[in-house]
Amino acid sequence: MFLSVTATIVFAVSAYAGCGDCGGCASGSGCAAEGSAVAYGSGGGCAPQVSYETQTVMRSQYVTETRMVPTTSYQRQTQTRMKSVTKQVARVETKQQEYTVNVPQTQTRTETYDVQVAVPYTEEETYTVQVPVTTEVEQSYDVSVPYTETKTQSYTVNVPYTEQVEQTYTVQVPVQKTRTESYQVCVPYTEQVEQSYTVQVPVTTTQTQTYEVSVPYTETMTQTYSVQVPYTETQTQTYTVNVPYTEQVEQSYNVTVPYTEQVAQTYTVQVPYTEQVAQSYTVRVPVQETKTAYRTVSKCVPVTTMRTVTKDLGSYQCQAVEAAPVASGCGCETSSCGSPCGGCGGCESSCGCAAPAPACAPAVTYRKVYVPNVVTEQVPTTSYQRTTEQVPYSYTVTSYTCQTQTRMVPVTKMRAETRQRMVNVTKYRTETRSRMVAVQKCRQETRTRDYTVTKYRTEERTREVPVTKTRMETRTREVPVTTMTTETKTRMVPVNKTRMETRTREVPYCEMVTEQRSRTISVQKCRQETRERSYEVTNYRTETRTRMVPQTTMTTEERTRTVNKTRMETQQRSREVSYTVCVPETRTRTYNVTVYDTVTEEVPEEYSVCVPVTTMKEVQVQVCKQVPTTVQVPVYSAPAAVSYESAPVMESAPMVIPATGSGCTTCGN
Repeated sequence: MFLSVTATIVFAVSAYAGCGDCGGCASGSGCAAEGSAVAYGSGGGCAPQVSYETQTVMRSQYVTETRMVPTTSYQRQTQTRMKSVTKQVARVETKQQEYTVNVPQTQTRTETYDVQVAVPYTEEETYTVQVPVTTEVEQSYDVSVPYTETKTQSYTVNVPYTEQVEQTYTVQVPVQKTRTESYQVCVPYTEQVEQSYTVQVPVTTTQTQTYEVSVPYTETMTQTYSVQVPYTETQTQTYTVNVPYTEQVEQSYNVTVPYTEQVAQTYTVQVPYTEQVAQSYTVRVPVQETKTAYRTVSKCVPVTTMRTVTKDLGSYQCQAVEAAPVASGCGCETSSCGSPCGGCGGCESSCGCAAPAPACAPAVTYRKVYVPNVVTEQVPTTSYQRTTEQVPYSYTVTSYTCQTQTRMVPVTKMRAETRQRMVNVTKYRTETRSRMVAVQKCRQETRTRDYTVTKYRTEERTREVPVTKTRMETRTREVPVTTMTTETKTRMVPVNKTRMETRTREVPYCEMVTEQRSRTISVQKCRQETRERSYEVTNYRTETRTRMVPQTTMTTEERTRTVNKTRMETQQRSREVSYTVCVPETRTRTYNVTVYDTVTEEVPEEYSVCVPVTTMKEVQVQVCKQVPTTVQVPVYSAPAAVSYESAPVMESAPMVIPATGSGCTTCGN
């Protein structure tokens, strides 16, 4: 519609732009009138007639709509189930136990022990030496010719030597002692305690519940998507390459050549020897003693007493109660017209009261009244009282007596002996040599290469896509609902308690005594000496020549040397050792044991369950819709007296020309 209106305007403007049929635009004529739409010629008959038409145009507009969307929420429900609870019920049993007591006895045995003795010996050892072998190789090359300068250098050498140093060390000597120790014993006993507990009795009922289910279904929709289609282009690249080449360069190097010298070395050897030393030691002799003691035993004795209990045995009775009088002072109520009673003779008849009122007697009402009846009774009550008594028992106490005895103990000591041996010392001397070395260098070259580049263009395609939607359905189900009824019960529960008793015992322990001793050891030390040596410094000048180059290779040789070694040999010796042996004795005692019986009970338990609930929720959604809009459009029609040879179709059809605020567009004015 917009394109048709625009084409009509353009055609009309081009047709009437000249205003030639009206004789042209003249000053002062209707063609140049201010505010007119279009005027033709110099007279008023040249102007077209203007009329307005109402047209409807569709425009896009966002409209807010309310839609129902299914929403799933969860509600917490409390349910009850029975679970098994295991309890431990205690009871006391008396048992007899046989136990073993270890009685110490002192015995003597002969003990064999091993001693490690150092024995020196000599062994031939084979070692490998790398011996250099030099050969002459002829080679032509550009070389830097060295010339040598001699310089003097001072250096420091560490010369080792050995010193004898006296060392003090500490020895821990064990000493046996005894101390008295107190300890506590936990003695158990049982009490009966009355306990109230609550039992939940379940009651199950069934309810009908309505719920909604979201049922899925599938629809097919057309979807437009973009695809990246690859294509290939070839491009040229310039790059730089490092091309390697080799040059021969003369290099001087130092070689360290080993040689061996025989050096006399003095060393110290610790030679062991054994001495018999008298040693005093303490022996603990056990002494048994039987004692008698008393322990307190508690008992619970039932005692029955009478107590006074007051009960209320009253009941509800019906009694007559006098009501309050009405506002008018008589027994009748207000009439329908709002006036009070005319007196005690009855209501006025003018307002519709038909029956006469009774005498002015008070109104009587009846209600339930509680009448108390208090009765006092004597009720027997049983309580438990705890009584204690002293019960004698016997127990055995073992004490120890210390006795001092003497024994001969072999003690190994060491004496130092100085010996001398020849040691091979390897020394090194430095020699300067030269060799040709291949040096790797690079030069840069520029080259080109073709490479392939992959690019992408975007294409629009369509496809059928399945879309899953849901619809809501209402269903019903039977839901069991369990409620609990509370009952209170009473039971006697044994409670285990303990009391602490303090006892004493003799505990042996070993204490270490520190002794200071001394010995002589060899310490290796070094002293620094300053020496001088001459070395050659080589400078270079470049010449081209041919010469014989020495090439050195290493040859492996095996040599033999004598090495002094020491091996440890084991020797067996014997000694008399006193030791204590524990002889077991079997005894019997009686003790009480608390045994727990396992009792299983069914106890109700409440637990929470999350139940899904589906509801419909209102959601505001914006939707783009076509809304019709009414527009006023001006329409210009040409007069009947004018004819146009160039556009005859415009004689019968109206032409729509927008007003420009002036006359025709080609006027000279």
